[in-house]
Amino acid sequence: MLANLFTFFAGALFVLVFIFFMMHFIQLFNLALTHGADIGWVFLTVLKLLPDIFSLCAPMAFQLAVLMSLGGMSENGEVMAMRAAGFSFGEITRPLFFFAAFLFLVIFLFTNWVTPKNTKAFFDERNNMRGHINKILLEPKTFIEIGNWSLYADYIDSKTNHMTQVHLISKDDKNALSSKINAQSGDVNLTRDYLSLRLFDGQMQRVSADNPSVIIAANFKQYHVTFPLIVKSDRASRVEEFTTPQLFSKIYSGALDAVTRAEYKTEIATRQILALSPFILVLLSCPLVFSLNKKAGKAWGMLWSIIIIFSFYMLLMAGVSTGKKYEIFAYSAPFLPVVAGLIAARFLWKTKLKV
Repeated sequence: MLANLFTFFAGALFVLVFIFFMMHFIQLFNLALTHGADIGWVFLTVLKLLPDIFSLCAPMAFQLAVLMSLGGMSENGEVMAMRAAGFSFGEITRPLFFFAAFLFLVIFLFTNWVTPKNTKAFFDERNNMRGHINKILLEPKTFIEIGNWSLYADYIDSKTNHMTQVHLISKDDKNALSSKINAQSGDVNLTRDYLSLRLFDGQMQRVSADNPSVIIAANFKQYHVTFPLIVKSDRASRVEEFTTPQLFSKIYSGALDAVTRAEYKTEIATRQILALSPFILVLLSCPLVFSLNKKAGKAWGMLWSIIIIFSFYMLLMAGVSTGKKYEIFAYSAPFLPVVAGLIAARFLWKTKLKV
């Protein structure tokens, strides 16, 4: 039974993880094309989401594996043979609950600690990429935008990147001083992360924004300046980026408003439900498969799998919505699919299997 279960579980998990992985990969790949990142960066960044994708897909893959493996055993008459040999339904399904316990431990660890840290790293990488200046094309007699500066050169050697008659102008209105740099010649070194200029025989001028009559000027033989092509910007942290201990700390710090507290409490409860979901799904699946006739097996197993998963996550969404709206129910409302699943499972085990 464990061999069949693991085979179906691995296959279903691979398909589901691949689908979710490619969804994120395509979205990030489009961003990478816009900002000039390579495919290796995209792949390594999306890998950070694997614990989150696993926590979401593993319960669905497990529930499908249970129905498919037990459905196959039912088709082959193995369940009937085991019952005739004196095995109870509890003994037959015991390996399934052991596997559910293993998934509970893994998902519990992921959702409460691993996934938040990886999610934060993912959003940090994506935010940094959005701050990356697009690929710069060095062309003569053209104003080249480099962040808050404009670069102009009469001539640029395409092989050596040597320039003549170089003009560099600051266009940042926030600075107290605006700057202008003119040079007879210069060399440029362009990499993925920065653009470096080495200018020769020129003059630098800085003009006060408050008093344009004040000008600071200096001649130079050689002047070196580097422009980072990655502009880091601050962003607001999302609730899913905090570990569960961090969420508890923020909730009871007294610094949050009621809406934010409700959101944080709901997030904590949702993480525990994802960990508990394998138990609920296997409790619902077993009596349904055992009560089907031999010919129904896998076909009905697939149908019931879709119905159970859809119902479970619809109830979860309803509970999460209620918890975020009413803080008093923030911890309890998300457990709606767990309570409903236990009630339904008790009814099925009692009516279908007489247990």
